Amino acid sequence: MRRDTLRPANPHHPRRRVLPGVVALLVAGYAWWATDLRPFTLPSLVAVLSGGLVAMALGRTRLPARAPPLFAPRRPEAWAGLAAALGLWELASFLQHPRSDHPTLSSLADTLFQSHPARAIGLLGWLSVSACLARR
Repeated sequence: MRRDTLRPANPHHPRRRVLPGVVALLVAGYAWWATDLRPFTLPSLVAVLSGGLVAMALGRTRLPARAPPLFAPRRPEAWAGLAAALGLWELASFLQHPRSDHPTLSSLADTLFQSHPARAIGLLGWLSVSACLARR
């Protein structure tokens, strides 16, 4: 084996600075393409799920492990309480009228994600959260 192959990688090499930018552009292009698909169809489902699986796989293998954040409920009871609170809010808002005065979570999300750029940013956020959750 040649000796020059055993040298540590140079962190200042131009390829090390360009690669993250290229990856960011590719992921942003993917998010733009995936959110341009017709919603609630098989192609959009496959695009979103495959992107999430790839993000989780890369997050698991490429991102360094970190200390848990300050607010990280570890017990199932805490997560169940949060889910119950959100579910009760959704139910109470659904039963009260008019919807403009008592919006449900889904109507708030529909309003938030009406534009294509907002959907692409939302997908990028979802992919980031997927990678970070897989890292833990």
